[in-house]
Amino acid sequence: MVAFLGVALVGIGLTAASPLALDAIGGAVGYWERLSLIGQTYGAAGAFLSVLALVGVVVTLVFQAQENRRAREETRRQAMAGLLMMAIEDPDLDACWGPVPPDEDVRERRRQLYLNMIVSQWEMSFETRSLPEARLRPIAREMFEGAPGRRFWERAGKVRLETSDSRLTRRFHEILDEEYRRARLAVPPEPVPSEPGRSATPALRPAAVAGVLAGAAAAVGALAVVVRRLRGGAGRA
Repeated sequence: MVAFLGVALVGIGLTAASPLALDAIGGAVGYWERLSLIGQTYGAAGAFLSVLALVGVVVTLVFQAQENRRAREETRRQAMAGLLMMAIEDPDLDACWGPVPPDEDVRERRRQLYLNMIVSQWEMSFETRSLPEARLRPIAREMFEGAPGRRFWERAGKVRLETSDSRLTRRFHEILDEEYRRARLAVPPEPVPSEPGRSATPALRPAAVAGVLAGAAAAVGALAVVVRRLRGGAGRA
């Protein structure tokens, strides 16, 4: 844009100085021939300035279209963020987005929705050049160092990569995927949590313990009978 303005100013300056240059040339050229030359010179200069003006209008329209698209995208994402926030605050509204697995923890579900809002905000900032790659990588790495961040990308990473609708968006998701893979290699896998109220070794029920004891007592009694019979047979012999 700055280069275009510079060229336009130079063209205007040359056009304004052209009468002085023609007057300096002078010579034996006739009056009407001189006017013809002046008209041709201004005609060429006018055509050049018209082309510059047309280019300026086209560039302005392109920039305006890009700004309008970004404004619409930002409005859409703000509306989506508001809807997600309502789902986070009210679990009944969360079901409107689709079936919620009955065994899924409510707190984990809220974390995943919140992480989706964070990543969407990063994506918009990256597209508008306000979040450079040098800043995106460390904050993404920090997020993936936590278990909720890694679980979020395991669920949503592939879909986000496949649905990238622009070069910048795809680059953004590629950076996040790279940082996720690095964090997964650096952080040890989290242990599988046991169900609440249960220990690692299942406890024996009282009825089972009584049955085991009764069986042991019966076995001891039978063994004693066999021993007595053997002793009695040996004494008669």
